[in-house]
Amino acid sequence: MFINQEYFFWKLTHDLIVNQKFHILYSHMEEREVWLEKDFKGTTHVVRLKHKEMNWRNELKRDLELVDHQLKQNRKLFRGGKVQTHALYISEYPPVDEWEDLLGSRTDGMKVYFMHDENKDSERSRFYKKFNIEDPIVDQDIAENEMEAIIPYLKQQIVTMHQKRKKEAESLFRFGKPFMTIFLLIVNILFFLYVEWQGDTTSVETLIEYGAKYNPEILSGEWWRIVTSMFLHIGVVHLLMNMLALFYLGMAVEKIYGTLRFTVIYFMAGVFGGVASFMLNPQIAAGASGAIFGLFGALLFFGIQHKRLFFRTMGWNLIIVIGINIAFGIVVPQVDNGAHLGGLLGGFIATSITHLPKRKNVKLQALATVSYVLLISLMVFFGVQNIFNGGNFTKVQQTQELNKQGEYDKVIQITTEALEDPGRFEAELLFNRSFAYIREGDEEEALKDLEKVTEISPDLAEAHYNLAILYQKKGNTKKAAAHANTAADLKPDNEDFQRLKDELGQ
Repeated sequence: MFINQEYFFWKLTHDLIVNQKFHILYSHMEEREVWLEKDFKGTTHVVRLKHKEMNWRNELKRDLELVDHQLKQNRKLFRGGKVQTHALYISEYPPVDEWEDLLGSRTDGMKVYFMHDENKDSERSRFYKKFNIEDPIVDQDIAENEMEAIIPYLKQQIVTMHQKRKKEAESLFRFGKPFMTIFLLIVNILFFLYVEWQGDTTSVETLIEYGAKYNPEILSGEWWRIVTSMFLHIGVVHLLMNMLALFYLGMAVEKIYGTLRFTVIYFMAGVFGGVASFMLNPQIAAGASGAIFGLFGALLFFGIQHKRLFFRTMGWNLIIVIGINIAFGIVVPQVDNGAHLGGLLGGFIATSITHLPKRKNVKLQALATVSYVLLISLMVFFGVQNIFNGGNFTKVQQTQELNKQGEYDKVIQITTEALEDPGRFEAELLFNRSFAYIREGDEEEALKDLEKVTEISPDLAEAHYNLAILYQKKGNTKKAAAHANTAADLKPDNEDFQRLKDELGQ
């Protein structure tokens, strides 16, 4: 009768894998043991099938403890949600002593199904109901020699299906070649070297000249800065960090999505992040960070479409990296969080538009397209109206322009009026006024403004640099050196800051 149980075991295993789309985690054909997995209603179900005669209760209990132990050892494979374990036994007879209590409520939460000759049909139906599966009829009225002939076929079908799905999973990461990633790396590096050759990538004037995101110029019609700022970086460290991220993320995303989809996602995310920065951040900004965060969004979209594979490969590691980057942006004032979060959202929406290779979802893609256009339009509107930046946002930009034009009296007048109710832009207004005071020769007033600036915004390197120069003129070398050191520490790539630090340190 052994052949009947073996036939039932492989017939059941074959149905779960081939027809019910369970995935093989582990199989040992000779030992007649197979581990399967399937996501169902937000839960990862792990099914262990075993064909073995369990003669005694303790033998069954020890085997269940082994199943629980093996699952705990491999728990990391199932990160990303709730896990439910099912232990299925196929045997000719049940244990001879009392054993039914092992099927009841268990502290480990495992569901146990013992299918012996007298209850195979009812236990199989009980298991299938958990997944809302129609219970197939396992034909056991056929002759034993036919069963023997069918079993190798069932095994081969199981192996073939497993290999097919494994190749399909591997092919998801090999759809494209990283041509555009390499091209973008080269362009960013060459453009950085060119700007450095022409000027200084840490200089505000140079950044504005070569296309940084600068809201006053954008408001005057230079919207192309949203794109050009994606290729401009502020210093070597900024470039290296972004290019390292682009290399690893770009390689992964372009291999998954292909060059065309990758290019669309990258630039749509970069534009979305740039517009978000325009809406939320009044400061000059540059860098590929928005587009790079869009690649995070593309991988998250992949995770939603292939949850099991996502958490088996990158999963929580990716989510933790995103979380660290967001937290870093909150802690460090210089980071453009608008561009980062905007790029992340923009990349996710852009990926919803392009979708995965060889996959379509017309409703989702249409909804994502409308969402992208609508959100971009709203961010442009809010940015132009200064809704998220407060009433003094325009005055900060206006006085920056007036300082460039040499209208220092107007700067002092406008900033003084604005400082009666500065809101979140007190440091920027004071800094602009201090610059005007310096140009007008009123260094005492400039000194007072700059001291306030460093109290409000201690990470503003330019304020420390200007203070160092003013204290140097007054002969207070101790304070001058302290501020010069702070400025150089905040922006180690700035040659002027380093030069002054070295000069005062002698």
